[in-house]
Amino acid sequence: MTEVSWSKWDFSGLDTAGSGKVDGIQDPIGYKLTMDNSGDAAGKNKSKTANQELLEKKAWEVAVAPIQSVGMNLFMLWMSGSSPGIFTVMILGYCLTSIVGQFTKANAAFQNFKTIDTTLQWLAYLALCSVSLAYLLYHMAGMGLLPNSSGDWIALIPNVEVIETAGTRPYFTHLVIRDTISRWGFEMKA
Repeated sequence: MTEVSWSKWDFSGLDTAGSGKVDGIQDPIGYKLTMDNSGDAAGKNKSKTANQELLEKKAWEVAVAPIQSVGMNLFMLWMSGSSPGIFTVMILGYCLTSIVGQFTKANAAFQNFKTIDTTLQWLAYLALCSVSLAYLLYHMAGMGLLPNSSGDWIALIPNVEVIETAGTRPYFTHLVIRDTISRWGFEMKA
């Protein structure tokens, strides 16, 4: 029996492609390492369109990525309730920063897809971010955290000084007092 020497590593024969057997070891089922050396232009065009379709599919996946985090955010907002407490405000702050972060990363999200036109995907990305932001602002307004009623802006309304004088006739006042005293059962001497 041959002894295996562990002091020297032997990597020869690992890079042979397509031989089927390398030192008695067969390739795994489904594995076949061959190069397609056909110089057909039709084959190249086919692979180009396949690559473009793959890139468009991946660009759409990036475009709908903002809506994937909305489910978690909606559940967190629903669980936080509608009263403005410390945890609710913290959850709103988290949702707001994640949405603003998605807006700021809109251009960087499609940097890897320079070979295809991603205008439609970019617009869809911005639209989904805008819908998320609109829902968050609606929830904040429902909690009373956004100043959207006239009472929130009352400090900005200028004060108007109304100058008026009020007075009564002395005789009329005397009659009112006399009538009130007579109701109480007192007599008034003139």
